[in-house]
Amino acid sequence: MSTEPIKIESIAPVRIDLAGGTVDIWPLYLLLDQPKTINYGINLFAKTTIEAAPSSNPQVRLESLDLKKSQTFSWAEILDQSNPVIPELDLPVRLLRYFAKEHSNPRALDFTLKTQAKSPAGAGLGGSSALSISIIGALWKWTHPRTLLDLDKDGEFLISLTRDVESQVLYGPAGLQDYYGAAFGGLQVLNWKIAKNERTSLPVATLKELEARTLLFYSGKSRNSGINNWQLFKGLIDKEHEVDRKFRSICAATAQVEAALLKQDFHAVVKHVQAEWEVRKTLAPGISTPEMDEAYARALKISPLAFKVCGAGGGGCFFILLPDPDPALKAAVKKAVMEGTPIQELPFEAVPHGLTVNT
Repeated sequence: MSTEPIKIESIAPVRIDLAGGTVDIWPLYLLLDQPKTINYGINLFAKTTIEAAPSSNPQVRLESLDLKKSQTFSWAEILDQSNPVIPELDLPVRLLRYFAKEHSNPRALDFTLKTQAKSPAGAGLGGSSALSISIIGALWKWTHPRTLLDLDKDGEFLISLTRDVESQVLYGPAGLQDYYGAAFGGLQVLNWKIAKNERTSLPVATLKELEARTLLFYSGKSRNSGINNWQLFKGLIDKEHEVDRKFRSICAATAQVEAALLKQDFHAVVKHVQAEWEVRKTLAPGISTPEMDEAYARALKISPLAFKVCGAGGGGCFFILLPDPDPALKAAVKKAVMEGTPIQELPFEAVPHGLTVNT
């Protein structure tokens, strides 16, 4: 492998989860009938930059620009797991350790890895998973400098690696949809299967129609997805009847969302996204917050719409989906949601692509 100076930049989108979240956690989807998740990528990118060059006194520097955290290591400390790591950098350290073992001579390099996330921490947009995919993309290129990254061939490996390392950091199960959103972007239907999952990309025209009808907001309050997800995970595994019934209702509503998207019937999309949310919000206490409920009530006075909290809930982001892409209607709904509150709009563009790595 080359030891010439190198600079790599890698970006990956976060996602808006339209329907079918939580069922993407192994092995929950194996216990349900035809489970699927629908999401689409947006341009609040996670970014990783790597700079590496030969050095007589090599060091490893890791830095999170948005969290304002950094730490410096020797290669021995990285490879031998012999130095305490601050929690915010645990994930990049573990990923670097994995890929450094694939490199011919990392100990000869001065190495800097910087990360930056555009989505707010705890937003429910899959930001940490997008950051992981961007890190893995950059590290993959570092160890394969002369090979073009082929997501159709290598994407499943990258997703499996990210899932396993994130599970180590979380000390628990990790869902899959965020990795697919970051790796592939676009509007996708993810069908969870035994041994191999199936991903279907829907047309870019449909993606743009969704973008034109969606308003995304940050509640101002971060959330911990692991808390709600673990309650639901345990409930289904323990065969709690109500939890099982609600998950099956979520799967049914998600299938209806897919059917409506295929017909480009956005009034039906709104109806079925809202149906999915009406079940989801009853899965565990605190998935929605009083502030979010009040925002939904104010928006509903303006127009029929779908409202949904992103991710596992308990704070973070929520989106509103309108049946028509009317700018005046969007402005009125936005005003109703935000006026006199700490709620902020998060402007975005939908993106048809996923992980992108440049040198």
